[in-house]
Amino acid sequence: MTAMMIERFHIAQFGTRLGTRMEGEAARAKLSTLLRSLPERGQVRVSLEGLDVLSTSFSDELIGRTLHQMTIGEFGARTMVLESPSLELADGVDVKLAQRQLAMLCLINGNWCLIGAHTPVMKETLRPIIEKGRTTSKELAAELHLQMNACVNRVARLAKLLLIRREQIGTSGPQAIYAIESILDG
Repeated sequence: MTAMMIERFHIAQFGTRLGTRMEGEAARAKLSTLLRSLPERGQVRVSLEGLDVLSTSFSDELIGRTLHQMTIGEFGARTMVLESPSLELADGVDVKLAQRQLAMLCLINGNWCLIGAHTPVMKETLRPIIEKGRTTSKELAAELHLQMNACVNRVARLAKLLLIRREQIGTSGPQAIYAIESILDG
């Protein structure tokens, strides 16, 4: 697994009070262009810094639709992380991602949280991956005291939501062994 390129996308470039889907659509066009310009393992950090108001309509159009497109493979292995000065400002994004059954990592003052549709099990599985940066499904299963099959299923869910990267590196009996990498590493 190789290093990734990180680019920031400042939503405040479109104004400090953003509320309509039309505004979100214009911003999404620029975000899509930025995503496509990145190398295959690139990442966009969407920044809410400098915003006063961010509506759920704008949030869904810009972030919800883009993340949905990403999870169906439209942007390859690229990832997206939200950066916000407060959890309150990210609330509209959280609501719309939950409605779409999507989840996203959000950085607030350097600390991560999970927004959107998530469960305590997802956070429990994600925590050691982020803390270590890299691990394997075998190591993770041992650390979490899980059967290998349960661990692989959890990792698959996180990978499908683009919350981690995984790459098959071998097998152990009938189970695949994966190298697992945090998308915050780098």
